[in-house]
Amino acid sequence: MEPALVLDILECLSIGPDDAERVRALRPFAQPHIPRVVARFYEQLVAHPAAAPVFTGGAAQIATLQQSLAAWLADLFEGNWDLAYLNQRLRIGETHVRVGLPPHFMVTGIQLVWDELERCLRSVETPGRDEALRSTHKALMLDLAIMLQSFQERHSEQVRTTEQRAVKEQLTRAEHLAEIGRLAASLAHEIKNPLAGISGAIQIIRDEMRRDDPHRPILHEILGQIGRLDATVKDLLLYARPTPPRAAPLVLGNVVGRVLTILREEPSLQKGRITQGTFAADAMVRADDTQMEQLLMNLILNAAHASGEGGTIHLGVARHADLVRLTVTDRGGGMSDEVRNRAFEPFYTTKAKGTGLGLSICRRIVDAHGGNIELESRVGQGTRVIVDLPYFAAEDNPARGCSQ
Repeated sequence: MEPALVLDILECLSIGPDDAERVRALRPFAQPHIPRVVARFYEQLVAHPAAAPVFTGGAAQIATLQQSLAAWLADLFEGNWDLAYLNQRLRIGETHVRVGLPPHFMVTGIQLVWDELERCLRSVETPGRDEALRSTHKALMLDLAIMLQSFQERHSEQVRTTEQRAVKEQLTRAEHLAEIGRLAASLAHEIKNPLAGISGAIQIIRDEMRRDDPHRPILHEILGQIGRLDATVKDLLLYARPTPPRAAPLVLGNVVGRVLTILREEPSLQKGRITQGTFAADAMVRADDTQMEQLLMNLILNAAHASGEGGTIHLGVARHADLVRLTVTDRGGGMSDEVRNRAFEPFYTTKAKGTGLGLSICRRIVDAHGGNIELESRVGQGTRVIVDLPYFAAEDNPARGCSQ
């Protein structure tokens, strides 16, 4: 036990040499009563239904514990509360922790000992008896404080172990994701050039065909599938080799409007409708324009795929104090808690088509901008994506009121 901690406890209890002397003076009077105090203590403790399961060794264990308690009380009245004594008390507390005795039983146990001791010693007629009893109570509180310290140390040890395990798991996961990233980048690089060559060759063949050639629709479908592969390769490269954001002041609502214009011809968006709240004109962020477009496209397309034909997507942009909040809400099938908790994991998807990288890329973009992204979802009720980004005050920007 650290000496500084001992001194702090002694100071808090205002316990000193005079108290030790008074407790020693009580020892001859207390010694005959110790067996009764011990018997009474275990009689009440064993009768308690929550404490009884700790005593798995039956009568033999209780007899051993009674001897230990008698020795503990005898040591208490020695009045020699040095570091060795306190470390021995700490080991008693560690034993209680090991056998699973709840800490509140230690508190009530000390109170039981004190009640019985005080009752016995009140019959003693000796000068300074009341002061000696107060000093004895301080000594018991000292023992209690030291023994309870063992619970605090065990808790700290468990917290350290848990933190170390979490850090180890996080490092392992980071290494795993880094390896996946390297593999994805290598794979994407190997696929991209041959894919471009195949696409070019198919287009040449298609362009040389007659308009009414029956094979022309097949080539059109092949080019569509190549386009899907190319989009997958781009996602892999974007995930594996993220680009640091080139931040500039942006009015987020303007970016949303531009993305909706770009996606106007997207088939999945033509099957439903998009509603918008009033976009706050002062909802300005400092962000990478291209990455914000990527973020919005991924979220809007995800919502469209979840909504299905005839579904509604609602977009909102608002300022909340020092944050700008973007919300994308759909009324699709929603997610279970298990799916929602794993939704941002790379390559995790419940879709028949897709790489499972869309939301992972979204989180990476948001993290790179110092923001936060969360999902609220209920099965059968839809999903709401909430993106919070740091607000950028126009007056802090040399190009006041700039929007893109």
